Amino acid sequence: MKYRLGDLLYIKGRIGWKGLKKKEYLDKGDYRIINGTNIINGKVNWSSCGFISKERYNESPEIMLKANDILITKDGTIGKVAIVEELSKPSTVASGIFILRNTSPNIWITKYLYYYLQSYDFKSFIHSRIEGSVIPHLYQKDFESLSIKSPSLEEQNTISRRLELIDKKIDLNNQLNDNLVA
Repeated sequence: MKYRLGDLLYIKGRIGWKGLKKKEYLDKGDYRIINGTNIINGKVNWSSCGFISKERYNESPEIMLKANDILITKDGTIGKVAIVEELSKPSTVASGIFILRNTSPNIWITKYLYYYLQSYDFKSFIHSRIEGSVIPHLYQKDFESLSIKSPSLEEQNTISRRLELIDKKIDLNNQLNDNLVA
């Protein structure tokens, strides 16, 4: 069965009119903000994230991150994906990122969605939306209207587990390579 992402998932981005500027970023603090440059190889590089004030964090409750949220870049280099596996500090996103939250666990497995967003099918969808654009941008309405097939939960689980094993092997190989270089 096919479902529209916007019908079954929570999809939000920072509302531009709130005007958060880069110069408001802090060197340290209790509230992190994630930019597209902080998304590397499917993960958030927490050590490179900026910080914002508590007031700025609290003004946008719709984009306060939770564990298992999926992040996807929507401006510039669009389509970079990360999953938030854990949060050690309250965190939010900058204007170039969408939050996708699985609100339909009876239909979707979050890891399956995460891997789907890295698939050739999704990359083709993005390409079809930005072709001919001067500044690449993924609009929320386009993202919400995307319909994707939902295999059974058992099938999603199997696919996700296999891809996760491959990711772990890649991470391990990268660590071994880093150790050999050092």
